[in-house]
Amino acid sequence: MSTIKEVAKRAKTSITTVSRVINNTSYVKEETRQKVLQAMKELNYRPLTREPVVKENRSLALVVPDVSNPFFGKIAKGIATVANKFVYNIILCNIDGIPAGDGDYLMDLIKNRVDGVIYASSYRIGEVVRKARDNNIPIVIFDREVRDFAVDTVTINNNQGAYLATEHLILSGHKKIAFIGGSEKFQVSEQRKKGYMRALKEHGIYFDEGLIFTGDFTMESGFKAMNLLLLNKKPFTACIAANDLMAIGAINCLNQHGIMVPEEISVIGFDDISLASAMTPKLTTVAYPIERISERSLELLMKQISDINSSPEIITLFPRLIIRESTTGSKGMERGAESEK
Repeated sequence: MSTIKEVAKRAKTSITTVSRVINNTSYVKEETRQKVLQAMKELNYRPLTREPVVKENRSLALVVPDVSNPFFGKIAKGIATVANKFVYNIILCNIDGIPAGDGDYLMDLIKNRVDGVIYASSYRIGEVVRKARDNNIPIVIFDREVRDFAVDTVTINNNQGAYLATEHLILSGHKKIAFIGGSEKFQVSEQRKKGYMRALKEHGIYFDEGLIFTGDFTMESGFKAMNLLLLNKKPFTACIAANDLMAIGAINCLNQHGIMVPEEISVIGFDDISLASAMTPKLTTVAYPIERISERSLELLMKQISDINSSPEIITLFPRLIIRESTTGSKGMERGAESEK
């Protein structure tokens, strides 16, 4: 006897969509509805009392690298707000750092409990996309590139964000600008470093490898990286950190050494977490268009839920620089527009 899962596979749609067709609940694109009915006919599928039709759970999974990072809390809040408008709940999942053999619980979770996934992690990304496709699970990739699959993706131009930050410092008179990055195995880290290097090159400023140190996106690593920069004895007047937590750690280190921010060293972060505008001095930072990210991610996911065979899209959004008190120059300004392509 055929199962609802086999019907979904034959119709190339999700189990939830098959359930909607059977129960005549929620909107299903007419073309998709006909494919489901045809698959049911071909497989001679009949719902049985011992095999109940899948019920609507109206839940989506948001998978992030580190739930302790306030940036991902901000993303989760934004996506949950938009998801609620579609009458969906969000299940937040922390995935990075799980050993390779222990990640299957994630796929078990999303196969049985959610209608779709927004994946904001680099961890096993190719495998997750492949398994989601095999199980007809709608998935949208957030701020990561997937080179081996055509998949719905919402990306941020991190290169341009770092470029804006570096150019602001250059136009404020800085020529010796340090950079605290994250691990280069992560695309976001690599893109932000390239944006920093691009701005230096375009303004004719020498790129000094001795002013580059790496952290792990935590406040502690920003403190350590800044300490190494100071011990390195190479002069610099400004520093860009690849996220706000590392920038705050760097400022804490400068304070401990009696170095004034921004009078002696200017500091810029990335992400615009809530602490950025609450600390002293208020942190100049590159901000993501959270509301627009959330809207576009949910729109792509809803499109897939209605029609799993819809053509994948790649949407690129652009960040903006928020100028506050941790850098020399004009304060309380913004550079860069929230546009997309």
